[in-house]
Amino acid sequence: MTDWTIVRLSNARQVAELMEMDEDALPGEDVAAPAYYAALRDGGEQVSALDFLAHALPRFESVAWAAQTLDTESRTRTLPVRDRLALDTVLRWVGEPVEANRLAAREASEAAGDRSAERLLALAVFFSGGTMSQPDLPPVNPPPHVSARFAAGAIKLAAFRTDDPKKVIDDALVLGEAVAQQGIGALTPA
Repeated sequence: MTDWTIVRLSNARQVAELMEMDEDALPGEDVAAPAYYAALRDGGEQVSALDFLAHALPRFESVAWAAQTLDTESRTRTLPVRDRLALDTVLRWVGEPVEANRLAAREASEAAGDRSAERLLALAVFFSGGTMSQPDLPPVNPPPHVSARFAAGAIKLAAFRTDDPKKVIDDALVLGEAVAQQGIGALTPA
């Protein structure tokens, strides 16, 4: 497996702890993140591999990867307008990750369908950094794992609303591996 050049957590245990895995399920301290991921994939645990990869990637890359996956999947269906607007807001943030676009993603998440992948993706943007509190209150940073959890959940929801969720997840994993190896340059412009 090629090196994951942009992943800062080189040890699988670090990623697993970020995922809040049960202590008895944690990988050994000497297991490299790419090797653990490969074992999950080779063992047919694609959904677990997706969760692991989402948490291994830096927050921005994790959200951008999920955004491209959802954007690609959305081309095969007509999304409800409010979900399309949420996805478009996320894509705008990926193109220009500024605070105004992050806050717009929170608003878009509130308008999106309660059970939509796009809602989760917009929440991934909102929880990717910055404060969660109102402007007149002290800053409250999001927990470091929340954005990745929402990004992975968005990909899974998008996959399972299709006729072939396995293909969507497999395609997402291939793209995510490329992002881990090459960074954001592995993604095509929206």
